[in-house]
Amino acid sequence: MLAKSREKATSTFDAAVARIPACALDEGGVAAQRGRYARLSADVESVEREPEAIIVQFREDFDRGLLRETLAVERACCPFFAFDFDDHARRLRTTVSERDRSPALDAIAHALAVAREAAIE
Repeated sequence: MLAKSREKATSTFDAAVARIPACALDEGGVAAQRGRYARLSADVESVEREPEAIIVQFREDFDRGLLRETLAVERACCPFFAFDFDDHARRLRTTVSERDRSPALDAIAHALAVAREAAIE
């Protein structure tokens, strides 16, 4: 059952990434980023979608190094993202520079939520 859930999460993540306008990751890069999101999702308490942003709340002892690495990859491949991380509150707010790039927000929110759901099942 877990393998089937992970397979579903992987294909859903790939579909979400395909909707991101101007993502510069190649297939290997997408797979590596998917893995980072899957590992991060274990430390996500909540993912909230606002009209112009996503808010991710992390657990107290989450892997900050992994978050930094994941965000660095996103900044390099999708420079239209803006990340505001409040370390004290463990809250990440992500926005995009232009409204037509909002599907990218859905992809990140979906990647964290779907990977987290697969890990729970």
